[in-house]
Amino acid sequence: MSLAAFLLCAGYGQRLKPLTERLAKPAIPFQGKSALEINKRRIDILKPEKWLANTHHLPEQIEAICKRLNIETLQEPEILGTGGCIANAASILKHYDHFLVHNADLIHSIDLQRLFSLHQSSEALATLAGVRHPDHNSLSVDSTGRLQGIHGYEGFTSSMESSRFTFAGIAFYRKDFLDFVTAGVEDIKRHWTHALKSGEKIQVVDCAASAWHDFGTPQGLWEAAKFMMETTGEFGYQYPSKPGEKPYVSNEAGQEGLPEGLKNVLVYEEHPGVIPSGTYNIILGVDFDWKTKASS
Repeated sequence: MSLAAFLLCAGYGQRLKPLTERLAKPAIPFQGKSALEINKRRIDILKPEKWLANTHHLPEQIEAICKRLNIETLQEPEILGTGGCIANAASILKHYDHFLVHNADLIHSIDLQRLFSLHQSSEALATLAGVRHPDHNSLSVDSTGRLQGIHGYEGFTSSMESSRFTFAGIAFYRKDFLDFVTAGVEDIKRHWTHALKSGEKIQVVDCAASAWHDFGTPQGLWEAAKFMMETTGEFGYQYPSKPGEKPYVSNEAGQEGLPEGLKNVLVYEEHPGVIPSGTYNIILGVDFDWKTKASS
């Protein structure tokens, strides 16, 4: 069975401005590697025959990373949304038995091999990764894991609901899912709903036990960076630290002269001001200093 991997990279990253006015969100680095590269490496285990990424905001940054990673890029003249982007790529995706659509602005530990295996062994048109975030749990799932609909979308209610999940931004589709997508600016929920009304099966796999970080906010960015530090065992990236210390400092900008005693600090751009010793729980850039909350 052939597989294509489609990484979504077109968004503006509105909640991380002004950083994302200069740095595309999937290009944000963690331990010196962009989120796009980190996700590409996670997907590599599936050995996709085709790699594709969409671009719009700061496309030259995404294209440069994709060129190095041998990923074909597809420019969107306008943001097409989570559903419209699939229709825009349909002429490429239709040549593969299955395709993975994966947000490039995630940091996670979801087992993609297991997810794909469950997709292949099922009769599902689509297999969605589900996580649990109470404020965003909108996927209504019955006791068998079958998607019933989306709360808050087209007035949906269901007496068959067994649990609710948040969509993790990761999904496998059979190529005939393309029969349910429409061109133009569109939300993926529209396509799911169209397929469900036609009697197709969409399943949601519980991935809540895995780490999952959407770094769309400063706090989310900190949580993702902290997870990557713990994963790599590097707690002072480009920052002097003693063996065994865990300062949780990531000096992605390579700023010189950082003082001792920093704790839970991310430096994404050269900061023009004086950074005092003992600074903690903050993300720094040229024109921002975002306070964060320490996480356990």
